[in-house]
Amino acid sequence: MNEFKMPSERRNPEEARLNTLFQDYYSACEPRQVSANFMPELWQKIERVQNGRFSFQRIAKGFVTAAAALSLALALVGFLPSHFSSPAYHATYVDALAAHNETIAHVDTIDYVDLTHIDSLDDTEEL
Repeated sequence: MNEFKMPSERRNPEEARLNTLFQDYYSACEPRQVSANFMPELWQKIERVQNGRFSFQRIAKGFVTAAAALSLALALVGFLPSHFSSPAYHATYVDALAAHNETIAHVDTIDYVDLTHIDSLDDTEEL
């Protein structure tokens, strides 16, 4: 490692801290001695990571399958023939309005209640 050589009396404390930090980093990154179990341990680590990812993929595929099945079921319900459901649900707004107007036309008199003067109705009933 190339160190900047400077007399110790001209160094400030920050440079000394920086040098110790670099030395610690270098010692942490030194290659370690390889044991006889290096490859089996490495493969065990790889398999653990792959098994965790595989289980996540399996769960995600299950959710996708369930969503596809639910979408298919909802599509089938949406496209079922209309004779299975009530005809009132298939009337258009104009048809419903026409039926309402026909009902009102057949009624001879309609009593309207004045909701703004409800108290005055009670007073006239007492007299």
